[in-house]
Amino acid sequence: MRFYEIDIVRPDLPRRWTGHIMTERTWTLPGVECPTCGETWSGQQMLPTVDVTDLPQQGLLRKPRVVPYAEFTALTAGLASRLPRGLAPEPGMQLGPLRGSAEGAFGPLTTQDGWDLLVREDALSRLQQQGLNGLIPVRLEVEGFGSEAPFLYELEFHVAGRLAPEDVQEGPQCPTCGWREVRISPEHALEADSLPNDLDVFLPVNATTYLMVTERFVQAAQRLGPSDLMFREVPLARR
Repeated sequence: MRFYEIDIVRPDLPRRWTGHIMTERTWTLPGVECPTCGETWSGQQMLPTVDVTDLPQQGLLRKPRVVPYAEFTALTAGLASRLPRGLAPEPGMQLGPLRGSAEGAFGPLTTQDGWDLLVREDALSRLQQQGLNGLIPVRLEVEGFGSEAPFLYELEFHVAGRLAPEDVQEGPQCPTCGWREVRISPEHALEADSLPNDLDVFLPVNATTYLMVTERFVQAAQRLGPSDLMFREVPLARR
């Protein structure tokens, strides 16, 4: 099996579609100021399926902000059990569907930043019919489309597999907030023995903004017609 990383179209290449969204996540965990390491930081983990409507503090998670670490732990009380297995609340974690507006015409698949994947409704149906594993669609709550325009969905990715350890340089981890400096080689590989055999889309555990897909997904996506994104093959590191 071959694996690929989803990326944005190079700026020197023409775009086929005009679609663009102006959205915010429903909830965003605040960034933190840590008294131990002195860092102010937030991550970019996105979990559109997670619903915290019934948490008493959910109103305090509507707008991105930065808080002292002690306040962060209080704000995230009761949240861990709602997250996918193996994940813990992280500063900057984005929860719930995207909300806002959209304009223009969208291709079958769209990535705006390289760490998100939007799917047009008809394209999602065709991907599901082809038996791809691990597709978790969440409908965007956006305005601006005409009555005949198809809905857009965002795919949530399972966290699984790893980039090769030699391609990920990690500094010491703060015992309080968990921050650590991470540098990833631009020519990274996937650790072959760690890869899931039951997922066609996933995020590596040690690089959770890198969208990885299988050859099966790429072939299915190409049958949908042109999209404004790129698939870059990622080599496998074997031991």
